[in-house]
Amino acid sequence: MQVLPPGSPPPLVLVHGAPATGKSTLARRIAGPLRLPLLSRDALKEAMADRTPFESLAESERFGLASVGVFYAVARELLAAGTGVVLDNVFSRGVVEADLRPLLIASRAVQLYCTLPLPEVQRRYAARYERGERHPCHFDGERLAHVRSGERRIDWSRFAPLDLDLPTLRVDTTDGYVPDLDAVLAFIRDAPVPPPGQPDPAVTSVSPGAQ
Repeated sequence: MQVLPPGSPPPLVLVHGAPATGKSTLARRIAGPLRLPLLSRDALKEAMADRTPFESLAESERFGLASVGVFYAVARELLAAGTGVVLDNVFSRGVVEADLRPLLIASRAVQLYCTLPLPEVQRRYAARYERGERHPCHFDGERLAHVRSGERRIDWSRFAPLDLDLPTLRVDTTDGYVPDLDAVLAFIRDAPVPPPGQPDPAVTSVSPGAQ
């Protein structure tokens, strides 16, 4: 089935939300049906660590910043080639918008915002780290210890939807997806095409269950 309309600007799908809200899983599930490459900032960092293992949390964080530069550079090249891309990252509101706006100019962009009640986000965040399911380059055990000791505080408000004028769909991931995966794909497919030369399309915000 042709999910994306032919002849439109390359699609740019931003999959965003707090850690442990299911962003990466959702990104993988939509990339296949959309026939788009999936670009994950964590995957880039992990590939770097496989070649050059990180020796400490501080080194992991330094290389994490380097992977951000690679992440945006690859995204620019994919859009310039007319390919489109699904971007999976923890985008910090008020920080990343300047990096993302140039990508919106020649694309048909949407934001998928994964959301959960905050207590469930915090529970999943801790459980994920305790299970040790992520690549060791992230030093998750040490990160969690710093949070629990109070040495580090997480500002959950920075994971709010991005300050960008583009169609935004909130996807509740508490139990599956609300709206469901078919509705998410339809939202991406039906996103308006921005006028030529306009960096951001008109805002379209859809709440869970609205489709």
